[in-house]
Amino acid sequence: MAAHGWYRPIVASAAMILLPAALAVAQGTPQVERKTAPYTSPASGEEMFRTYCTVCHGPEGQGDGPAAVALKKPPANLARLASSNGGSFPVAHVEQVLQYGVRVPAHGSSDMPIWGEAFRQMGDASMVRMRIANLVRHLQTLQAR
Repeated sequence: MAAHGWYRPIVASAAMILLPAALAVAQGTPQVERKTAPYTSPASGEEMFRTYCTVCHGPEGQGDGPAAVALKKPPANLARLASSNGGSFPVAHVEQVLQYGVRVPAHGSSDMPIWGEAFRQMGDASMVRMRIANLVRHLQTLQAR
């Protein structure tokens, strides 16, 4: 972890990385509070999922995170990606969504951060690829059996 310690000030000072982090109640309407994404290990898909994704998608990826009620469109049930695709996990599609965001409104809303942009603030292109690959591998472990 010490080898990556120098990234922390860069990430903290960048403040361009937005993460839906908590619900704020303004006049009775739930809203997503956006905060700077904290640094996580690029080697741990589970840690990244827990830190970046569970607030919207829930701990098991079922779209039931605490911020879900404040979003324009409910978060995807990530645990059903394989079953929704004929039993095959859509690796390339998930990589594209993480890297570039949601381009087709039917597949989600603009509330989802573009993680490729956020990850670029934490490292070079090879680190971005590592983060996305490890996050995709973790999502594969969440698939309903």
